[in-house]
Amino acid sequence: MIAAHVINAQNKHLYENEFDEFLRRRHDFFVHQKGWRPPSPDGRELDQFDTDAATYLLGIEDDRVVTSARLIPTSEPHMVSEVFPHMCEKSGVPRRPDWAEWTRTFVVPDKRSAGLRGTLTQLCCAVMEYALDEGLSAVGGVQETYFMPHHGALKWHAEPLGMAREEDGEWYIVAYIEVNEAALNSARKILGITHTLLARRGTQLPFMRGSQEISKVSGGYDQPIS
Repeated sequence: MIAAHVINAQNKHLYENEFDEFLRRRHDFFVHQKGWRPPSPDGRELDQFDTDAATYLLGIEDDRVVTSARLIPTSEPHMVSEVFPHMCEKSGVPRRPDWAEWTRTFVVPDKRSAGLRGTLTQLCCAVMEYALDEGLSAVGGVQETYFMPHHGALKWHAEPLGMAREEDGEWYIVAYIEVNEAALNSARKILGITHTLLARRGTQLPFMRGSQEISKVSGGYDQPIS
């Protein structure tokens, strides 16, 4: 089972090695496996949305990063607003501080279980728990359409903001998932757990910052990297 470490601009210095591993695994997945971007000379994958506004959940198991999620408030420039606004013809581009765009998710090859209790579901559970903790209303963004049946299997309500479109031989859709206790409980029930998957270390910024500048200090979630 993963521990999903919450990393943002305030505590990133505590995760220098893990974050470097995360960027290298991103490069392997999004550049070499998916072919979405040209190779980077340093073997790390970064884009214009890796800013101080981003929060990362790094799923760590057996001392290695095995999965990830990047969350950005939709009130900030994000991938949908800057690259895929044409895919939101139904509802318009979301621009709300309590809606998080969820991108840059991968699972390392040896953890890509076909079972519903695998690493991907563990990450989803952690994302939902974090979203609830931070008072968010929805998480989502542009995603490959094969994620939609997975959301359904978790009994999550995912609302498309537009039509699915094909690009470079793959189908994509912009959809956002409703954040609520029922969604978290459903994922936990599937995984057979009642405990938190989140790990918070050090002092952290709240996800919804705006005029709220009070830092959050880790409490019951603080646990070693494992």
